[in-house]
Amino acid sequence: MTLLFAYGSNLNRERMAERCPASEPLGTAVLADHRLVFRHGADLEPHAGAVAVGVVWRLGADDMMALDRYEGCPGLYRKDYRLVQLAGGNSVEAMLYRMNREGYAVPPVEYLTIIREGYRDFGLPEAVLEAAVELSARLKPAIGGLPRRPGHH
Repeated sequence: MTLLFAYGSNLNRERMAERCPASEPLGTAVLADHRLVFRHGADLEPHAGAVAVGVVWRLGADDMMALDRYEGCPGLYRKDYRLVQLAGGNSVEAMLYRMNREGYAVPPVEYLTIIREGYRDFGLPEAVLEAAVELSARLKPAIGGLPRRPGHH
């Protein structure tokens, strides 16, 4: 049995039921000193004082293999293990996926919709999601390098 801390598209109940039919949500959880950002996909990065929200799922062996394929692990994502605090106060060690890429990007609307549905599935604060989108957009480099100043071509 593996515990997964889901914070992106794996929050979505319907999508998880399709990918991982034996999965079972244990409840909402938080990961201290980390924040949600967007790169090619959702990612968590260390950030003092921040709190990442998500859900802990109990996975079977077949579920883990299906998720590894979906997440592109070990190419696009890698596995990391962290202590997360469940809503009831207990801490558990859970696996989470971390991107192997740097930088920031604005997520596609369709992908963001899947994540937003997951936030609603579990009553997570959507303000956290919106803040991550805004932060990633602000940190994303301009296409072609630095933005041009008016009148300078």
